[in-house]
Amino acid sequence: MESLRGKQLYILGLLALFGAVFLFVGGPGPDSLRSFRYIWGMGHLFCFSLWAYLYVNWRGSSRFKRQLFEAVVLAFLLGGLTELIQSQIGREATWQDLGNDIVGAALGVVFFAKSRKTVSKWQLKCLQIPILLIALWSLLPVGKVLLDDVIAWRQFPLLSGFETRLEGSRWSGSAKRKITHEVHFAGNSSLQIMLTTQRYSGLGLKDFPQDWNDYSAVSLQVFNPDEHPLQLHFRIHDQQHNNTYRDRFNTSFEINPGWNYLRVPLAKVAKSPKDRLLDLTHISGMGLFVGKLDDRRTIYLDDVKLLP
Repeated sequence: MESLRGKQLYILGLLALFGAVFLFVGGPGPDSLRSFRYIWGMGHLFCFSLWAYLYVNWRGSSRFKRQLFEAVVLAFLLGGLTELIQSQIGREATWQDLGNDIVGAALGVVFFAKSRKTVSKWQLKCLQIPILLIALWSLLPVGKVLLDDVIAWRQFPLLSGFETRLEGSRWSGSAKRKITHEVHFAGNSSLQIMLTTQRYSGLGLKDFPQDWNDYSAVSLQVFNPDEHPLQLHFRIHDQQHNNTYRDRFNTSFEINPGWNYLRVPLAKVAKSPKDRLLDLTHISGMGLFVGKLDDRRTIYLDDVKLLP
């Protein structure tokens, strides 16, 4: 039994070491599958839970409350140091990661430390339940992203129809937006986009199946509820994009009152960079934005899809 326990601790120690390495090396890139990026980010929760368990196991016979206090304080200190190092080596440092470090450490103690058996059941439950709820709450975005990634792959070549609330998370940008049932072209919903007077107000689609090579065009429906037309800029870039204007596809449309059908041939997209062909098998993002507006405007987006 003692030999088996020693082997288990040895294996857990190796996992803990690998976890420490992966906090600074490897991981998803900006164009990786969104669910993979989110799952990788939750590694903080699991790593610190494992490290806390190994720490209190090493601490031996110290009291449960002391072990919990030490594990949480160490998680705060080590987690803060980790985020500081990550910020200096080109990786993203976030308060959310630090919070997951602390919650993970608490999980490792209240659910797995042998010393937990020395406190009464009701006291332990009073610790376990809120910590578990916080951990599940932090995992909720991962579940939503996983579900929407499945929906996105099943919908493809429809990129966004906005029939589920989760689809709005595929879009990001400076313009405020929400899914609404007030205006729609196909189905029962569209994305309301509230454009501001700041320069380049708009939004972009980033998370979607990236191989567009078997399709002829990308199309979208834009509704303008105002009496006056609006100049709308549209861009597409691939994974090789060097963040310059000449290295992507750019065009503009005049958005008249009512529904506007916009269609862009992908053959034209492929030839748009000045010094190369745009890679239609690795499309990384597309965006809609306006120049400097005199007044705030609202438009509606629907039925964004690839055409055969």
